Amino acid sequence: MRTADGCKLFGVHQALAGIKDGVILFHSVVGCNFGSMAFHLPHDMRDIRQTCTVISDSDVVFSGEASLERAIRHTLEQFSPSVVFVVTGCVSEMVGDDIRSVLSRFPSSPPLLYVEAAGFRGSLLQGYEASLLALLPLMEPPRKKQQNPPRINLLGLGSSDYRMEEDIQTLGALMEPQAELGTAFSSCTLSEVRAAASASLNLVVGRGIQLAREMEKRFGIPYEEIDYPYGVLGSQEIFHLLQKHFGISCGEKLTLLKERAANQAGRIYPYLQALYGRPAAVIGSEARSRGMKRFLEEELGMVVVAMACREKLSDLELFYQQVRQSETALLFGSSFEQDLAEELGIPLIRCDYPVFDQVCITPSPYVGTDGTAYLLESIVNGIMGNRGPKGALYQ
Repeated sequence: MRTADGCKLFGVHQALAGIKDGVILFHSVVGCNFGSMAFHLPHDMRDIRQTCTVISDSDVVFSGEASLERAIRHTLEQFSPSVVFVVTGCVSEMVGDDIRSVLSRFPSSPPLLYVEAAGFRGSLLQGYEASLLALLPLMEPPRKKQQNPPRINLLGLGSSDYRMEEDIQTLGALMEPQAELGTAFSSCTLSEVRAAASASLNLVVGRGIQLAREMEKRFGIPYEEIDYPYGVLGSQEIFHLLQKHFGISCGEKLTLLKERAANQAGRIYPYLQALYGRPAAVIGSEARSRGMKRFLEEELGMVVVAMACREKLSDLELFYQQVRQSETALLFGSSFEQDLAEELGIPLIRCDYPVFDQVCITPSPYVGTDGTAYLLESIVNGIMGNRGPKGALYQ
């Protein structure tokens, strides 16, 4: 059996590594630190704020608490962080180190947060949810209930998501000036985490639902769950929510967005005609796979013949077999699907975490008007660059 979802520790890393003035301290073996560092590769290699106790045999036998205390002191000295996330892995949890006792030996500032991330206790999704929920005590009740313009938090993105920073900037610009982007969890500072409770709405992109529910109970902030906002329809959904919650009309903005998207797509219209009716396969986190399916079918006229949500797929091979037995001509997924794409001789369009065999250093989002154009570029160029085309591409 091949697992489709990742380790709980990677989910914690996805949620917390993007807090820009914080540091992750893994109390675990070196492999946890080394493996998670690889996810920085497509983004910014200058911004690696994580370290590790590197649990040894003696720590396993005699307890690793002394090693953890030393590591915390070194972390505070070397990074001067606003917050330290002490993340435990499988070995430290099996040994039974008393993490809270070690943390109690340090002053309360900067805050030290303990997040349990043993892989045998949960999945990537569970690690992500638990990590965002651990940030709740850091939030400060708002002094002013109403914001003008309304502030909207974004939950669900991960620090190593492909084109994450670009997408966040585009979504912020999409809302302006009628609304402003508040805290984008997994790409924010500690002060932005503290200010998250002053928002008027939480948008949950698939993940972060536990935190959204608690923020609604504690601070009265409503939330909406949305699919990843690919294409014009993704932007239209956000405009609809602005109308629903704040009475903000974005009709003119939507018209301009549609016109610009049509103009950009028109430049390669013959290629887009060739996509109509073509079979595709999609795998990713639930919000991304659902959003991509909507874009491919409702905006490009393709047919998604195989789709899987990683969080709900017990065995990755089940999806692979479904793709092999179909006429799939295009595969949308992560770097892990490269082997399947090469086996079938079809293009792989990377859109889901993790992507570690491409870099992204230009402002090229996958959402909004420009994002639609960049996504179309990726699809068409993927087809044109494919050296082993499957028949369904040209039938």
